Amino acid sequence: MLNITRRRGERIVLGDDVFISVLEVSGQTVRLGIEAPRSVRVYREEIWLEVKRENEAAAAGAGDAKLPVDVPAPIKRDGETSRSVAVTRPDPRG
Repeated sequence: MLNITRRRGERIVLGDDVFISVLEVSGQTVRLGIEAPRSVRVYREEIWLEVKRENEAAAAGAGDAKLPVDVPAPIKRDGETSRSVAVTRPDPRG
């Protein structure tokens, strides 16, 4: 980890296009300004951790999703020929 001391109005540069500015220091609170391209995601750590936790939960739950056994045939529209196809999934119990 790199530790840097900066005063109000001073900046830190990350790569070629990310700039972090010290806007205000008040007691133990520091306000920072971040200039970055829109393609760079910038989160407060607690928000980033929550997003990460939700993504992991969603990924774990996706494997538990149950597909329907019978999928209904597409709806026939005016002028279409009938192409009804019944799609079924094999019964996992054999």
